[in-house]
Amino acid sequence: MKKLILIVGLTAALTSPAFASVNLVTNGTFSTPNYSGGWGDSASGVSGWYNNSDSIEIGASSVYGLTAISVGGQNLEVNANASPSTVYQTLTGLTIGQSYLVSFDYGVRNNADASTVLTTTFGTGSVTNSTTLDVAGWTHTSFVGKALSQTETLSFYGVTNPCGGTCGNEVTNVSVSAVPETSTWAMMLAGFAGLGFIGWRGRKTVQA
Repeated sequence: MKKLILIVGLTAALTSPAFASVNLVTNGTFSTPNYSGGWGDSASGVSGWYNNSDSIEIGASSVYGLTAISVGGQNLEVNANASPSTVYQTLTGLTIGQSYLVSFDYGVRNNADASTVLTTTFGTGSVTNSTTLDVAGWTHTSFVGKALSQTETLSFYGVTNPCGGTCGNEVTNVSVSAVPETSTWAMMLAGFAGLGFIGWRGRKTVQA
């Protein structure tokens, strides 16, 4: 009976919203719409994403940016035609005070004599990526931000200098997921410890 209770408790911890790693971002791989290996601009937004002062440019080809890092995915160039430029998505249904892990892959379409800076914010957290040289690959980036309300905006603020439309900050594989609370981890570890103890007791009884 005790073993059954522990299993039920462990299952509840593993399936709780605080433990489940669910990506809350819509179209984090920028695969919609699909530009079939090329690049496209959208002034009205791209499936969940919006820009405050520019069109949104996405694509998978290396002609105008880095080759897409994921199969079927595309890249967002934060600075499509303007600098500075902000691309953002608003997430709702968050838990106030909950910590969320923000992760994405960062690259840059750049000239050697130009510099790019990308500042990403969500809730109380932020991170800055920057470079002054051509970048041939992708850099995985992550940070933790705490939600101050049930609605928070994930924002990519990109600056390029001096090139404007000929270089830009690129992102893809964007994810925001809840970080498991300490109590959830404690419940899980207690469940594993309890199951181990019951197994040890069972072996000891058989040997006796």
